[in-house]
Amino acid sequence: MAMLITRFHKLIQSKVLWYFILGVIIVSFVGFFTPTMRSSNRQQRDVTAGELSGKKVSMEEYRRAYHNSYIWYILSSGKMIPMTEEMNAALHKEAWQRVAVLRKAQAENILVTDKEVVQQMQAMPLFRAQNGTFDGNIYRAILQQLGLVPRQAEELFREQIVIYKLMARPAQAALISPYELKKAYHLYTDRFVLDYIVVPRAQVEKKVTVSKEEAQALFDKNPAAFRMQAKVRVSYVEFPVSGYLAKAVVPDGAALQVYNKNIEQYRVETSNSMATVEYKPFEKVEGEITKQLHQAAARKLAAEKATEFVEAVAPKTEGGKPNFAGAAASAGLKIKALPAFGAQDDLKGIDETAPFRQAAFSLDNDAYTSFSDAVIGKDTVYVLSLEQRYPAFIPTFDAVAAEVTKEAREQAIARALAERAVEIDQAVVKAMSTGANFKTAIAPFGLKVQTTPEFDMSTELKDKYGDVLASLCINVPQGKLCNPAPVEGGVLLACVTSRKSTDADVGLPAVREELTDSLSRGRTQRLVSSWQEALLREGNLKDLQKPSAE
Repeated sequence: MAMLITRFHKLIQSKVLWYFILGVIIVSFVGFFTPTMRSSNRQQRDVTAGELSGKKVSMEEYRRAYHNSYIWYILSSGKMIPMTEEMNAALHKEAWQRVAVLRKAQAENILVTDKEVVQQMQAMPLFRAQNGTFDGNIYRAILQQLGLVPRQAEELFREQIVIYKLMARPAQAALISPYELKKAYHLYTDRFVLDYIVVPRAQVEKKVTVSKEEAQALFDKNPAAFRMQAKVRVSYVEFPVSGYLAKAVVPDGAALQVYNKNIEQYRVETSNSMATVEYKPFEKVEGEITKQLHQAAARKLAAEKATEFVEAVAPKTEGGKPNFAGAAASAGLKIKALPAFGAQDDLKGIDETAPFRQAAFSLDNDAYTSFSDAVIGKDTVYVLSLEQRYPAFIPTFDAVAAEVTKEAREQAIARALAERAVEIDQAVVKAMSTGANFKTAIAPFGLKVQTTPEFDMSTELKDKYGDVLASLCINVPQGKLCNPAPVEGGVLLACVTSRKSTDADVGLPAVREELTDSLSRGRTQRLVSSWQEALLREGNLKDLQKPSAE
């Protein structure tokens, strides 16, 4: 039961010298946010990212919030993830929430003491040695590879403590009642057996047709649903990391340092919990570590060369213009181009680890913003130049008639399938009310009944529709039907054939504290999220960073 309730993300305890990780994941993020000489020339404080409560939010403030949100995620969770479009969207949202919360804290003059900062720092699992105590060497090594000096890290901790203090207010409402606790206990411990069928899409789709008039009506109802996305067209030069491997140098002893600092990564796995902990000898992994460090060193050289190119592109005088083509010719670089693309489009031939799309959509028709800083990927570093922006627009019906007709037919099929599922559901309910079981009641429809093994919410239901079935049955008593649910290829109808409960008076006391904490954390997250969203609504946020605004 304890394992059931604690199925939450565990903090990664390995102390990674991020020289190693830098080579494969964080480079794109660091490359995007590490300012160059040209960045300061742009005077980002004067560039507006949006408006909150009638006051401008500078690009500098927005980017700092975005950067700190990501860094805090890394430090607090110990997890490294690629900078995907989904991650970028989540950080964009969190950055605005962070701006709103920090401005509110400033208005209320919420203070943080140096002692609180030290306590927060020492409480971070990522900075602890194997014996569980704070390790200053680990702390400094991680900060170094994140590109942070201690002062910046301390300001980040101070900022986060301020946020925690404000978030404590909505969190006070996250109380759990005895009724909720008992209900949750049964949700976690009850054991289920389900019978189910899938009403296939094929039963209705061949009969569904859509006229031009129906498609036109769908378009007229909401033309914005068929908006053509904003696009951008850029040219670029590239600096392959492989071209700098010959010049890249790995300092003596660096591989051993990585090994020592990252020793848990080389633990010899064993199923015997009583076995003595063993680690792979350094000699067996030295080559692998050295290769990673060599790649990182080459990547750094490529980024430096790209930054030199950026400086060559930049205007040399007040009122001057950038010279991308001239700089490329002088450097002997070939300028390449891509067809116009959207923020979600795949880019053929572009290093997927580089934030290429993000950099492209940040460009503007300005002397200092029409070309990018070094855009760093795992294998390639890029510098981009804006050719043309294409704003989003709503097309005419004729321009998207095929797409609209397809969507109209999909909606018609969904309605027909839902109606068929409801028809079967009602017939089954009627038959079961007279004493028939689910299998007997469904027999006239010729649909194959599947039966799950017994399961509870702590075990994985090994079924194609396992997650759907588990979510459907959780509040349904034995002998009753679950709500119909759309699944791939049809609509699922399920019946709770068996539901076995344990005695809460006997089992609940042993897990009361852990279960209460789990429920409270979930409620706290929802309350805090709602509070942060409310701050943005009250501040009438005007977000100039949205792709849709292009």
